[in-house]
Amino acid sequence: MGAAVDQLARQALSGRLRHDGRGGALDRRNGVCRRCGLPSGTGRVRVDPSGVCNYCRYWERHSAGILDVEPRRASLEERFQRFPGRQHHDVLVGLSGGKDSTYVLHRMLSDHSVRLLAVTYDNGFLTPYAHDNVDAIVKASGVEHRLHRPNWEALRAFYRATLLRLGDPCIACAIGGYALAIKACAEHGVPFFVHGRSPMQMFRAAYRGSRDPGLVTVRRNLRGYNPQVLRWSYRALGLKFRALLRAIEPDRSMRRRIFEEFFDVPLSRQHVVPEFLAYFLFEPYDEEAIKSFLEAQDTGYRRPALDVPLGHADCLIHDVCSYLYRLRYGVSKVSYEVATMRRSGRLSAEEAEEIVKRDKPSEELVEESVGTLLDALDLPRAAFDELTSRLARDRGAHRLA
Repeated sequence: MGAAVDQLARQALSGRLRHDGRGGALDRRNGVCRRCGLPSGTGRVRVDPSGVCNYCRYWERHSAGILDVEPRRASLEERFQRFPGRQHHDVLVGLSGGKDSTYVLHRMLSDHSVRLLAVTYDNGFLTPYAHDNVDAIVKASGVEHRLHRPNWEALRAFYRATLLRLGDPCIACAIGGYALAIKACAEHGVPFFVHGRSPMQMFRAAYRGSRDPGLVTVRRNLRGYNPQVLRWSYRALGLKFRALLRAIEPDRSMRRRIFEEFFDVPLSRQHVVPEFLAYFLFEPYDEEAIKSFLEAQDTGYRRPALDVPLGHADCLIHDVCSYLYRLRYGVSKVSYEVATMRRSGRLSAEEAEEIVKRDKPSEELVEESVGTLLDALDLPRAAFDELTSRLARDRGAHRLA
């Protein structure tokens, strides 16, 4: 059952988990990639005799097309003009309170003639900083905004299942957020959900032969809007989600509640088929320039107290999630994004090492985060301790897809 659970989770969410059944410690015989620093044997990293990994070889071949957004900029507006005046809103924009989503919101308002609704997904673990930023950003922009809180009983059960069976509650958050974005668009006849995932996030699992569903979504964005392909992909993903729930949630009625809350999406031919659209495939990405722009424009955004690259000031349980990830795989949760930043020339080796070190929280911070997670999910400490013992015991038998 363990192998099946991991495979299903991988298929349902951005290539997170995989069990190769071989056991043993992480294979580091071929060393560490001299360009990006990823160790061989994790995340299907393979380092060749010259010391360069397969991720970097893929980047060599495809980075020009990935980073050169200029030829694609016009196609974004062409998409938005495909459904003029057919619905109350043309676009939903995800607003987390972070820099990227805030920047996307303001650029959409200033550069595109669209009727826009900003949506915040309350995953149950948003920090006060995130809530305050969202409120200030909405007030400053005057944008119409909705805070969506899923049914907590269903979301809590999903969190519990992904934590206890897969060792990673982030899976429930990420799948839930993506599914709710598509569902909200479909229910309200909105053709596009525009998100602000950075290139580091989108291409963290990019290598030849990667089965990361996130990359599939990126490729579809690049090919243009195709409702038939999108309708098929959502139905296929719904089937995978049902299979995942069967593997990790024993209660049939709860499985049904979770599915209906997140993935019961109307996709008949009478409905507009929404597209999950990556803004930074069509516009250049520069983290510091984005922050400076937002502060100069008085957008309501403010930087977190600890303003660091790849920080997670919006999440109350990031520290425990980082701890569990490192416990299971022996690497930092941000390693793959950091490696992408090194490949693109955004970070030196020394800067990358500092970010990875910073992502290892102190015992005190982990304990505080564990308490927040267990209280919210109504789980005993014994269940968490049993999970960590299992993850430590099984480390090396699990690999990222």
